[in-house]
Amino acid sequence: MQTDKIVVAAGGNGRESAFREAQKFADYIGLDNKAAQRLRLLTEETLGMMEAITGNFSAKYWIESAEDGKYKMHLTAATIMDFDKKQQLIDVSSGKKNAAAKGIMGKIGQIIENSLYSIDKAGSLSAEYGGTPLMYGEMGMCDMSGMESSTYFWSLQKYRDNISRYEQDNEAYKEAWDELEKSIVANIADDISVAVKGDTVDMIITKTYR
Repeated sequence: MQTDKIVVAAGGNGRESAFREAQKFADYIGLDNKAAQRLRLLTEETLGMMEAITGNFSAKYWIESAEDGKYKMHLTAATIMDFDKKQQLIDVSSGKKNAAAKGIMGKIGQIIENSLYSIDKAGSLSAEYGGTPLMYGEMGMCDMSGMESSTYFWSLQKYRDNISRYEQDNEAYKEAWDELEKSIVANIADDISVAVKGDTVDMIITKTYR
C-alpha cells in the first residue's frame, strides 16, 4: 500500500493532509494504537525538521509498505537554491548565522539543507560534543563504490554503529551516544537514510511494524 504523495512546505502547508494520510495508512495496514502513535510521531518529527530548514521550498511526503513487515516514510525535494542565496537568507535572519543543529533530526535537516542549497556534501558536516568536533556526516556515510560520483548516501544506522564503537572510551562520543539515546526518532526508527543524486534529495525513514 502507498499513500497519496502530499506536497508539504515551510509554514506548515500540507501538514494536516500528511497527518491524514499517515492515519489512513495506519488503518489500512492494521496498526494498533501504539504503532499508529509512533507513525504519527515520525510524521511530526519529519515535518518539524522540514519547517526548520531555512527558506521557502516544498517537498513530497508519502508512506509505503515494504517487505518483511516494514514501512518506509519518504520526504523528497529538489535542489532549489545556491550558496549565495542561502547566505542572503542567513544575513537577514535575527541571528545572522546558522544555529547549531539540535538533536538527530536537526542534524539530518542540516544534511538535507546543505544538499538543497548545494553547499556541501554530508561527509563534511560536523558537530561539537564536549568541546570536540565530530564529523557526524562522515561517520554516517556509506560505501558508494560503483555508484555515480554525483550520488552520496548517509545512514543513521551507519552513524549509530560508528558512535557505539568509541562511546565507551571517548567523552565526545559518549555525548553523541547520549544524544542518540534521547532521540525519539532514533529510538523508534530502524534506520533513516538521506540520498542525494543530482538535484534530488530523498530521506527515507524505515520502521518495522510487525
